[in-house]
Amino acid sequence: MTDTASESPTETPATSPAKSPGVTVTLERKAASQVALQVEATADEVEAAVQASLRRLAGRVRIPGFRPGKAPSAMVERAIGWETIRHETVDHLVPDLYRRAVDETGVEPVGDPELDLGELERDQPLKFTATVTVKPEVDLRDYLSLRVPMETTEVTEESVDKAIQEARRRHSELVDVDRAAQAGDVIRCTLVMRRGDEILTGGDGEERDLELDREQVIPAIVDGVIGLTAGESRSFETTLPQDYRQEELRGATVTIDVTVHAVRERVLPPEDDALAVLDSHGPTLEDLREHYRTALAVEAAEQDREHHEGAALEALRDHVRVDVPETMIEREVDRQIADLEYRLASLGLPLDRYIEMSGQSMASIRSERRDAAASRVRLELALDALAAAEGIEVDEGQVEREARTVAEGRRIDAAQRRRLEDLARRDLRRRAAGQRLLEIVTPATDSDFVAT
Repeated sequence: MTDTASESPTETPATSPAKSPGVTVTLERKAASQVALQVEATADEVEAAVQASLRRLAGRVRIPGFRPGKAPSAMVERAIGWETIRHETVDHLVPDLYRRAVDETGVEPVGDPELDLGELERDQPLKFTATVTVKPEVDLRDYLSLRVPMETTEVTEESVDKAIQEARRRHSELVDVDRAAQAGDVIRCTLVMRRGDEILTGGDGEERDLELDREQVIPAIVDGVIGLTAGESRSFETTLPQDYRQEELRGATVTIDVTVHAVRERVLPPEDDALAVLDSHGPTLEDLREHYRTALAVEAAEQDREHHEGAALEALRDHVRVDVPETMIEREVDRQIADLEYRLASLGLPLDRYIEMSGQSMASIRSERRDAAASRVRLELALDALAAAEGIEVDEGQVEREARTVAEGRRIDAAQRRRLEDLARRDLRRRAAGQRLLEIVTPATDSDFVAT
């Protein structure tokens, strides 16, 4: 199998008289995952569409002496003119013919078609060509040879020690001290973050606890507070990090106004048997260590599994050969932008305001998401191809259940329900393909075999 961009255009007849006796469809494959569907409807098919248009239009015009929709078609035609009828017929007939052509040829469009439409005339066949980007062919190559070893994370005594120290911290007490704030202290303060005249956080003047820990708090804020005593204030500027929780503020320069109301020192309980009792995990310190050793092993196994799944998907994505159509990449970027807009709206921030605040343009926002979009589309195409190669099918009952879950509380029509079921079926097949991929890429070990 070759990449679709390298295929030479070919013509493949795709006529199915049993399905659409009044329509002939010819498919021509082109470069860049495009096809041209050459569609021809018979004169009888056109006339039937014209008559249907006349019946629809009859209800919209008033003919003296007739109730709406009851006038003879010849009188309706004289009243409204052929051009109106022509447009009405084209608007309904061409989309219907296109859908029938897609069904007959079995292609999977991934965008809207470009139409080269001939003139519609009575007693004449209607011909048009629909050129559309379709789902590309994927060359899985020798996918059964893919291997991704399962890595195992060892739980060290150092990690257990760290868990014990975290337990001590959880059960610590905060004691007021009469000195300047130091790293590790917890201060009671009011903190206002501003960008110019705009107050971003802390505008209500409410007091809050702030732990002076550079791993939990922006280091520049910790450094700006250290050295202050109760009753003192300070104002300083800092640049928010690129991983700041609010995406729209990443990299922004802000002013911090802080007033310290109290400085408290964290006093940890001793590391002994009493800590195990306090933490409710056994009577002795060794019981406590064993508890965290087991918990860390479970957590490490889960992280190893997630890492292995991610590595397997990356291996498949990079292994296949496929030319991803630009249309599919742009559509995925659109989806990501819509997701961003939804998340911003939940924060009460319109997308245009976010663009203004971030100093970006829509073009730059789309550009920075393009690589991730292309990677995601490539992986989805690879999973779909793997599902087809492995003959993976899904339980239709589960498809219906997932669709019902998504539609819960919403009124949807039959077409929307079919769309939800199609999406559920696609996602379930991809999940099943991912599970099959794990079976393929995980090398067998001696422990997988039992002597007979």
